[in-house]
Amino acid sequence: EFFDIACDLVNHYLSIHPDSIIANNLKAAIEYNSTGNDKAAKEMILNIRKMSKSSDIIEENDLLQHNLAVFDNEPNSTNNKLKIFSGLIDIIPEARQNLIIYYLRNDQVNQAYNLIKEMQPVTTKDYILKAVVHCLLGQNSADKNNEHLKKAQTFFQSIGASTTECDTIEGRQCMASCFRLSNAFSDEIIYLDSIEQYMKDDDDFNWNYGIAL
Repeated sequence: EFFDIACDLVNHYLSIHPDSIIANNLKAAIEYNSTGNDKAAKEMILNIRKMSKSSDIIEENDLLQHNLAVFDNEPNSTNNKLKIFSGLIDIIPEARQNLIIYYLRNDQVNQAYNLIKEMQPVTTKDYILKAVVHCLLGQNSADKNNEHLKKAQTFFQSIGASTTECDTIEGRQCMASCFRLSNAFSDEIIYLDSIEQYMKDDDDFNWNYGIAL
């Protein structure tokens, strides 16, 4: 997560090779991940088309198509996201993750579960997505299905207690979520306290923090 350093490096490269598709795509990804500014990232991808001799450069490139769909969060982009992620699910690994996120954001938890139930988690995001899906399935069921909630706790704890993620924002959010599911609110607050300075403008964080308090 050394986004500032990454941005400096890619900007230096672009000062020498301003038309590089790979570098411009990388800069857009850094912008999106470091600031959450999806509109700026989207514009960077669209600028690649302006620089290219081919007006179909984005349509011809799987990665550019995928990333533009990620960065495009306009209200009318919903159907396009579904089409792009579904079409690239066996080509770009992150397409499956983003299709699952698409389903979760559109309250289609069962579709998300069908995509993730056989998936063996490898990355941090894989574990988090599996945790979130099981959490929603457990909480949305009439009997508050304990089996799903236990799995959610296990996946959250896998990240929160890992040596590589225990001191990251994501890792601490995961551990807080694990404690939330076991009603250990005092322990949850300790973890939320530790990242409050980074998350104080995030509505979801403040909501969860308030509920824990």
